[in-house]
Amino acid sequence: MNIIIALVAGLIGGAAGIFAGIGVGLLLVDALAISSFEGGSGYFTLLIGLIGGVIGFFTATILTLRYRGRYRGFGAIAGRTALIVIVLGILTTIGVQIRLATVEHFSGASPRMLFEIRLPEGAPVPNRNDINIELHAGSQRVGPQLDEQWIWHDGNRPVLSGFTPLYTRTSSRMLIVSLPETPRLLFSIKLASTPRPAKFYGDWQRVDYLDDGKADSQPRKPNKNENYEIRYYVAE
Repeated sequence: MNIIIALVAGLIGGAAGIFAGIGVGLLLVDALAISSFEGGSGYFTLLIGLIGGVIGFFTATILTLRYRGRYRGFGAIAGRTALIVIVLGILTTIGVQIRLATVEHFSGASPRMLFEIRLPEGAPVPNRNDINIELHAGSQRVGPQLDEQWIWHDGNRPVLSGFTPLYTRTSSRMLIVSLPETPRLLFSIKLASTPRPAKFYGDWQRVDYLDDGKADSQPRKPNKNENYEIRYYVAE
């Protein structure tokens, strides 16, 4: 219990130290005539505030351990202070990971999904300029691209190859493919919101829905002759 009380006291002391440090920093900016050019005065004030926060945290923690926990020896106080810092570091790491997992957009470089779309047997090869592909992912609409070598054949079945960045963390992704004289293909992309990278394509998955594009119609399930398939993976 004393450790928890000292941790809470340290956080309160750290917050107070930050505010006090910012106040001191503002006074020093005026006294030392620190220029605001390229944010110099702001960075200086922030630095003083952080120093004040560190001082406030350790001061409050040590005083609480000494007078609330009644620890007197240097080793006892230093050891428990180190334990509190470790606990705080663990809690901070967990908090950051939870925040990264719930934020909508990926930080840093976005993952890239590679995909192949296999058309039915004997289907004509469409003109590249007549192919339109769009990825719906949460609030994002992304335009995937076809590869330079975008077409190949699996027996008598044409296969289109392409890729798309994944900007958004969401498990609701739909790849919409428009081909000439063909209903729009709606592929549900079955990836986790934060997908794991892989080295190989997954299994072929049949198209989930077809959209005939009529004003009074709804997307429908494919019939047995509409054997459009997709496979994909997230590159490492």
